[in-house]
Amino acid sequence: MAYAEDLFNLKDRVAVVTGGNGALGSEYAEAFIKSGAKVAVFDIKKENCPKIKKLMDDGKPLAYYSVDITKKDLLQKAYEDAASELGTPTILVNNAGLDSHPSAPAAQNGPFEDYPEEVWDAMIDSHLKGMLFMSQFFIKKFREAGEKRGSIINISSTYGLVTPDQSVYEFRRKNGEQYFKPVGYSVAKSGVLNFTRWLAEYAAPFGIRVNTLAPGGVYAGQDKEFIREYEKRTPLGRMAERTDYNGAVIFLASDASSYMTGSLMVVDGGWTAR
Repeated sequence: MAYAEDLFNLKDRVAVVTGGNGALGSEYAEAFIKSGAKVAVFDIKKENCPKIKKLMDDGKPLAYYSVDITKKDLLQKAYEDAASELGTPTILVNNAGLDSHPSAPAAQNGPFEDYPEEVWDAMIDSHLKGMLFMSQFFIKKFREAGEKRGSIINISSTYGLVTPDQSVYEFRRKNGEQYFKPVGYSVAKSGVLNFTRWLAEYAAPFGIRVNTLAPGGVYAGQDKEFIREYEKRTPLGRMAERTDYNGAVIFLASDASSYMTGSLMVVDGGWTAR
């Protein structure tokens, strides 16, 4: 096996990807399988997205669990099932979490003064409570099994590092909408950063590394004006393709990053460099 191939090799490792039925989560799941791992996908959705469905139809080593990661008892059952079916997970990608979609109800994306309490609670829980539960189960099972090397990858965002540039959305306000990228998402994604640092120090004696990946915006059929505004603020001049983060995830999961923990890896086309 070539040196680089061996360095990034995940053969026979078991990875769990939360939110693995989404646009980026399904990319991570496929990237792990292509690198030799078995994958458990956790997602609240009942129906598989086309990529996950194809992987399963093709007989790839992937198991799907429909579960709400904020419900601890249900999540524990799903995690036990995954470990029994695939083996003890040694890779965890905490990717799940709500976003405030541009087409969400007006109250979610309106003025800060009117931001709904229930939306705040759901946003924080989906990112941070789910991440807490998943990491607890991962570390407990990892230690019980006597595993020696593990990796937790927590997904943040550029909007966890810097505040959203509300001027990107000015074109919507000019059209009469009261649109702002809301506070809950940024606060949740910022919380991921110190969750990672705390957990990295705690888990290091067990052989588990914990790092944060902060991706930038991804092409997803957005309004052309939004894409134009986003791209002109990005040094590389484009939004990300769905596959642009796979290399970073494989790096953080593999022995290629064996001396890296408690760190933040930013892959955003240069958005936060300005």
